[in-house]
Amino acid sequence: MNKTPDKIGKFVRDDSLTTMEYGYYYKCDFDVPFDSEKRTIRVWLPENYDFNNKDNTFRVMYFSDGQNLVNKYLTAFGDWKLDKVAHKLYEENNISFIAVGIDSPKDDLKRSNELNPPFKTDLDKRMNPYGDKFINFICDDLKPIIDETFYTKKEKEYTAICGSSMGGIMAFYGGVLRKDAFSFALDFSPAFFLYRLRHWKKLLDSFNMSPSDDVKHYLYVGGKKFERLFVRHTKYTYKYLKELGFSDEMVHLDIDKPMIHHEEAWSNHLGEAIKFWIK
Repeated sequence: MNKTPDKIGKFVRDDSLTTMEYGYYYKCDFDVPFDSEKRTIRVWLPENYDFNNKDNTFRVMYFSDGQNLVNKYLTAFGDWKLDKVAHKLYEENNISFIAVGIDSPKDDLKRSNELNPPFKTDLDKRMNPYGDKFINFICDDLKPIIDETFYTKKEKEYTAICGSSMGGIMAFYGGVLRKDAFSFALDFSPAFFLYRLRHWKKLLDSFNMSPSDDVKHYLYVGGKKFERLFVRHTKYTYKYLKELGFSDEMVHLDIDKPMIHHEEAWSNHLGEAIKFWIK
């Protein structure tokens, strides 16, 4: 029988969840270099994780807003139901992965600064973004700890960054800033509209993106209510990448017009996004 340890390295098993059905869940509070507030790091392990077999290693996906992954009682709006999506992927496609979630700060403005590229936005002059520090924390500080503690595939080709809304723009930027670390950026409802389109075009030019970077992008956007704000910039970004030479195997745009801006919408497309990465 696969005995579940109470503690793995610094991470303690969390059995307090009531909405998770599959896998194993660990957490630990970390100091982060860009904020005085400690941050909870949550690690979800797949149901076929064998604690006694270090040779059975897994892909790793890093998520912003980690509190939203598997437990609706931790969230303000809803959870991604990641364990159920992962269970279906494992049962139907033999796909398994580890998910690492970084909790967002409690202050909304701080979250906006943390999950935004380090460029002044057009719609909120209060912001002073430092998303580069957040991305570099994942790559340079957190990833080595995760790789040392859990049975992971350490190479870029097995490492992804994922997020929604502000986290979506941060996932996109993570694939730009640290193309050495990530092979996939899952950009759900990315908040590109915080920049006027002409400003966003200039930023895209400055990123010097290329298909040779070997970073896939999965762009998703809904189309109802608040989510309508996300459509124009997301479509433009997809078109921009295609004109740069990104093939259909490197970039995908998913538009689900009836869906609102909500975790349930992102959960519905998470499985397909992961299969796009791995295929």
